[in-house]
Amino acid sequence: LDDRDARTRLENARSNFNLAQATFERMRISLERQAISQARFDEAEAEYLSARAQLASAEDQLSYTVLKAPFDGVISRVPVDVFQVVSAQQAIAELQRPGSIDVSFQMPEQQVRRLQPPRSRNVRANGNTIAWVQFPELPDKRYAASYKEHDSNASQGSLSYEVTVTLPEPEDITVLSGMSATVLLDYGTLAGESAPSWLIPTAALVTPDAEPGTSVVWRYVAAADGENGDNTGSVEPVDVEPGKKMNDGVLVRGELSPGDRIVVAGAHRMNRDRSVRPWEKEGGL
Repeated sequence: LDDRDARTRLENARSNFNLAQATFERMRISLERQAISQARFDEAEAEYLSARAQLASAEDQLSYTVLKAPFDGVISRVPVDVFQVVSAQQAIAELQRPGSIDVSFQMPEQQVRRLQPPRSRNVRANGNTIAWVQFPELPDKRYAASYKEHDSNASQGSLSYEVTVTLPEPEDITVLSGMSATVLLDYGTLAGESAPSWLIPTAALVTPDAEPGTSVVWRYVAAADGENGDNTGSVEPVDVEPGKKMNDGVLVRGELSPGDRIVVAGAHRMNRDRSVRPWEKEGGL
């Protein structure tokens, strides 16, 4: 930062200190010779101590004109202009740590409220995978990420809070600051829930005729390698417990895992003996 004013204050403080120090030494010698009173010596000592404190304060102020990064990295963006007046706590540079990438997204207030600080700290310390990041360039590939932090203050103009996850820098894709990504989050682990909830399409939830009081989803099971050349597999039922209905589906609890493929279209017609093949969306469909 511009240090001209700080250097001027430092030079003034150093001059006052040198004068006060010299005066104090003269007064000390004069007191030993009993040429001055104790009161006059005390005044000189007080002026010397005050000048020394002011010099130390001026040196600190000058050190504040040099900004040091909290870690080694690369400056990815500088959101201020040269000669722009900045205020305290204003960001003037964005840093990117080599070898890792931070991905930030907004989480609603209702969900952030359920994140307990001790639980969040434990998840961060363990470094467990609680999120998967997808980039538009490679939509079929997911990169494992760990929890880093979430804001305690709502974003300006909204009731959402920024959550940040971090992942190793991918080697097969170039990721720069400001690029978009999709984050799949294991919210149950982050919030400390005993069992995770899964958001699934409403059409995937089926109530078997033989067991009207239960609910299942049909999970696709790929055939063993080389068994079927046309990608034909089978399905298996997974018992789930329906929860809250959302705008884009329903929350369920059950023995599901990230990456499971479940039947949505025609789920009510599935059975254990039915052979299925994943439908791959084609152009124009």
